[in-house]
Amino acid sequence: MLPTPPGFAKILNGLIYGMRFATAQIKAGEIKDHPQDVPAVWDALWASWLISLMIGVPMLGLWGSLEQLVSFVMVSLLITMLYPIFSYYVLAWLGLHQRYAPFIITMTWINNFREVLVLVLVLMFSSAELNGLLMILTPVAFWMLWAFWRGGTQALHASGWTGLLMLALLITVHLMAYVLMTISQGGSVTT
Repeated sequence: MLPTPPGFAKILNGLIYGMRFATAQIKAGEIKDHPQDVPAVWDALWASWLISLMIGVPMLGLWGSLEQLVSFVMVSLLITMLYPIFSYYVLAWLGLHQRYAPFIITMTWINNFREVLVLVLVLMFSSAELNGLLMILTPVAFWMLWAFWRGGTQALHASGWTGLLMLALLITVHLMAYVLMTISQGGSVTT
C-alpha cells in the first residue's frame, strides 16, 4: 500500500537536509542527519511531486484548462518516478543496489531544495533583466551540479566516476522530463 504524503514538518526537515548537504555541512547517507529507510524514500518522492505541483501549476497557468491540469499532474507523477526507477536499475547493474535508499533520499532532497531555491530566486529577481537573473542562476546551477555529484559519490560510497555517471543519468532524465512536459502541454511550455 502506498504511504500517505508527508506533513509540512517532514518536508521542511527534508529541505533543510538537502540544503545542509548542498552546503557541505553534512555527509550523505548518515542516519543521524536524516532517516535512511524506505518510509524516508517515500517522503522524499511525495515531497518532490507535491513541490513540482505547487510550483508548476501556478507558473504554467494551468488553472483554466482541466485537461492541461490533469495532464500536468500525471506527467509530473511520471517525471517524479523516472529517476528513482532508472537509477535503481543502474545501481543494480553496478552492484550498488544495497545503497539505493540513502542515494535516492539524498538526490531527491537535493533536487527538492534546488527547485525551491530556484523558485525563490526567480521570484526575488523577476523584475530584473534576463541577464541579471542568469548571472545569479548560473553559479547556482554549477553549485547544484557539484552537490548532485557529491551526493551520488558519498551516498553510494563509490568513486567520483560513479557519481558522475549518476549525475549524467539525472541530467538525461531531466531533459526527458522537459520534453515530456512540453509534449503533454501541447508545446506551451517555454524556456
